[in-house]
Amino acid sequence: MEYGYIKEGKVFRNAFLDFPEREIGVVKENEEATMQYFIEKFESLTKEIEEVKEKVETQTNKGSYLMKVSNLKEGLSELDALGDFVAAHDTLTKIEQELNQYIVDNRHKNLQIKTALLEELKTVAKSHEWKSATAAIKEIQQKWIKTGAVDSEHKERIEGEFKELTNSFFERKAEFYAEIEKMMQEKEADYLSFLEKAAKTLNDADASQIRNIQKQLVEEWKGLGKIKPEKHSEFWGKLQVLFKKSGAMARKSQQNKKASAEENEKLKRQMLDKLKTLGEQLAPGVNLNQVRKEWKSIGFTPKEVNNELNESFMHLTGIISDKIFLNQLLEKKARKGMSDVDRDKLRIKLLYDLLNRDISELQTFELNVEKFNTAKGLDQLLDQKLEQQKRKVEIKRELLKQLKSAQNEG
Repeated sequence: MEYGYIKEGKVFRNAFLDFPEREIGVVKENEEATMQYFIEKFESLTKEIEEVKEKVETQTNKGSYLMKVSNLKEGLSELDALGDFVAAHDTLTKIEQELNQYIVDNRHKNLQIKTALLEELKTVAKSHEWKSATAAIKEIQQKWIKTGAVDSEHKERIEGEFKELTNSFFERKAEFYAEIEKMMQEKEADYLSFLEKAAKTLNDADASQIRNIQKQLVEEWKGLGKIKPEKHSEFWGKLQVLFKKSGAMARKSQQNKKASAEENEKLKRQMLDKLKTLGEQLAPGVNLNQVRKEWKSIGFTPKEVNNELNESFMHLTGIISDKIFLNQLLEKKARKGMSDVDRDKLRIKLLYDLLNRDISELQTFELNVEKFNTAKGLDQLLDQKLEQQKRKVEIKRELLKQLKSAQNEG
C-alpha cells in the first residue's frame, strides 16, 4: 500500500517528510479490515482539517483557530492512521501560515486603532468636564478592550500609556470630588451655624416680629450655597421645626399679651376714674410725675382703645396740672387775709390771663406755621406742637367753665 504496510501481523505507516516509519497497530480480524480501519481514521482527520479550513475562511475570529491548526499539525507524526500525511501536513502548514499572517496584519491594524484611541484619550483625559469626559473615557476603554492585542514589541508601551492616562484622569477626578466633598462639609458647617443663630434669634425675638424674622432667615438661607440634596432637605426640615416652634410661641405670647392688654385697660380706666375725681378738686394734691410713671408702667392696651385712653389721660392730667399751677400762682398773688370769695375771683382772673396768653401763643404759632416751608418730617413735629397748644387752650377753657360754675353755685 502507498501509505503503509503489514509485516508479521503488525501495521506500519510509511515515513513522510522528516518523520520515520512507525508501527501504528496490529492485524486483528484480517489484513483488509485492519487497513480499512486505519484509512478511515485518516479520513476523519481529513474531514476535521476541512472543517477547520472552512471556519478559517468564513469566520471573523480567524486567529482563534491557530492553536487548533498547530495542534493538528504537531499531532500528525503520532496519529495512528494511514493516508496522505504529506498533503495533510502541507494543508495545515498553509492554513497556519495564513493565520500567522492574518494575526500579524490584524495586530498591525490593532496598533493603528489603539494609537488613534490613545490620541483621543490624551485629549479627553485633560478635560475638567468630569461627567462628559468620564463617559467618553469609558467608551474609549470599551473600544480598546474590543480591539484586541498588538504585537509584543509595542504592547508594553501602548498599554502602559493607556493605563497611565486613564489612571491620571480618574485620580484628578477623585481629587476634585474630594475637594468638593470637603467644601460641602464646610458648607454644612455654615448651615449648622446658621441654624444655631436662627434658633437664638427666634428665641430672643418679640412675638410681633417673628414673621418678619422668619422671612429674613429664609432670604439668608438662600445665600448659604449648595450642599448635598439629602443634607439640604435635612437642614431645611430643622429650620421648619424652628419656625413652627417659634410660631407657636409667638401665638401663645400674643394670646397672653391680649389677655394682659385687657387687664392693662382695666387698670388704666381705674386710674382715669381716680384722676377724674382729683380733677374735680379745686387744689388737687397729687404728684403728677409719679402718676405719669405709674401710667407708663402699666404697659400696652388693646389698639382699639389705646388712643382713647391716652387722650383721656392727657386731658385729665392737663386739668390737674393747670389747677396745681393756678393754685401755686394764686398763693403768690393773693393778699394776706383775703376772703374766699375774693380768692375765687382772683383765681378766675389769673386763669383768664393764662388763657389769653395761650390763645395769643396759639394764634402766633398758627400764623407762623403757614409761613414755614417745612421739610418732610418737620411737618409732623409742627402738627404735634400745634395740637399741644390747642389742648392747652381747651383745657383752660374747660377749667374756666368749671370755676365759674362753682362760683355761681357758691
